[in-house]
Amino acid sequence: MKKGFAAMMIALVLLLGACTKEYWVMKKKDINDEPGVRIFVEELQKEKTDRKGYKLFSISQGKSMVVVSTGTPTKELEVVDVEILDDQTIVTVKEIDAESDEVNPYILIGLERKNGSMLVKNEDGEEYEIGF
Repeated sequence: MKKGFAAMMIALVLLLGACTKEYWVMKKKDINDEPGVRIFVEELQKEKTDRKGYKLFSISQGKSMVVVSTGTPTKELEVVDVEILDDQTIVTVKEIDAESDEVNPYILIGLERKNGSMLVKNEDGEEYEIGF
């Protein structure tokens, strides 16, 4: 009986661990919680208004934040998936046709963890430029 219970508990722990999301989308109203990210987003809205790409930030508690921008006020972004492989972290976003109130619409994607190199792409496989 004890072996069966132990096996069931291990299976439950593994199942719950697999259900944990590896990412979250930060609300834009909370951007002041991360000053480096806020400064970068302000730059996207004032100086780099046509820049389509992403930038990775280290934030609190050893986590990461990816800021992805569209480069056009006619597109918005949604996260489709975050896949964490042994040697790479892949973020897939969906580009949605929409008129935005932002000059350069962006999304703030928090990562629970990151492995290896970073790749950000849209659903069509088009890669976003790193850095900037």
